[in-house]
Amino acid sequence: MRKDIKEIRQVLKDYARLKKDLALINARNTLINSPSFEGTGSHSNTNHTENKFVNHANLSWQLHRVEDAINNIKDSKYRFIINKYIVNKKYNRKELCDRYNIGLRSFNTMKNRALVEFAKNYGMDQLLDEMKKPQVYE
Repeated sequence: MRKDIKEIRQVLKDYARLKKDLALINARNTLINSPSFEGTGSHSNTNHTENKFVNHANLSWQLHRVEDAINNIKDSKYRFIINKYIVNKKYNRKELCDRYNIGLRSFNTMKNRALVEFAKNYGMDQLLDEMKKPQVYE
């Protein structure tokens, strides 16, 4: 697999992991539903609850950016591949090849195009510029 495609996939894998982790936090009714204030004294200038809230807000923003990038993919097939094959792993390659009546090579091409569309929407412009450079083999 090409290095650039691996990097784009890694963003989506991280997104899937974060989404799963946040779902677990929501299920446990912690910080998200009822942040608490720690009234105990501290020797530092940081507040543990405040740090947790800032971290949660940062993670939520990252999720939002990825979801926007996915939702802004114009081709519904590409969106479906990103959501159901890469992020949620609801289908395997064979099932999607059958669904679209295409071969494995065509599916891989379609998947890579979907990843490039995601990368454009996500703002991975520098990586996309590097993809355009000719490959140098040593």
